[in-house]
Amino acid sequence: MEVYKVEATISPLGGVDVPDPAPVRGPEETLALRPQVILVVDDEEDIRDSVKELLEASLPDVQVRTAEWGPSALKILRSETIDLIMTDYKMPAMNGLEFLAEARGVVANVPRILMTAFPDLELAIRAVNEEHIENFLTKPLDAPSVVDMVAAILKERRAEELRTRAFARSIDALKRSKERPT
Repeated sequence: MEVYKVEATISPLGGVDVPDPAPVRGPEETLALRPQVILVVDDEEDIRDSVKELLEASLPDVQVRTAEWGPSALKILRSETIDLIMTDYKMPAMNGLEFLAEARGVVANVPRILMTAFPDLELAIRAVNEEHIENFLTKPLDAPSVVDMVAAILKERRAEELRTRAFARSIDALKRSKERPT
């Protein structure tokens, strides 16, 4: 696994600017960032493979895991760190919304995208209200739009990870300063 050095800056308004990470070349103290992982769930192998190839070729430091249906995707979610779930709606065993409901019990805060070849306003409303999806995509997918959307979601996820790490380091520093004798 590669280790990356990231120098993030916090804006006066509280946002975090996260540049593209550069590989660490020395032993300096840095944030070790793992590649971000996307889980693509679709019962159609050609779509799974196409989305995987598109995202891995277009987004640096992204790995894509695939599953053909909900039960196999849930096994992956239980054993790996996933940063984004992209799932089809119509699949055997459980549909995309049923899978996302189960997934929420395993990884509550992972962003979700629902894909379908059968767009329906009621389905889109249910997906947003019940499963809190980030986006609703209709097939055939528009490659540049998918890449832009996924890149934006992953950038926000990375920024949240960096904010959480910075907060934890600040708390640790405060605890250490209180433990020192004066």
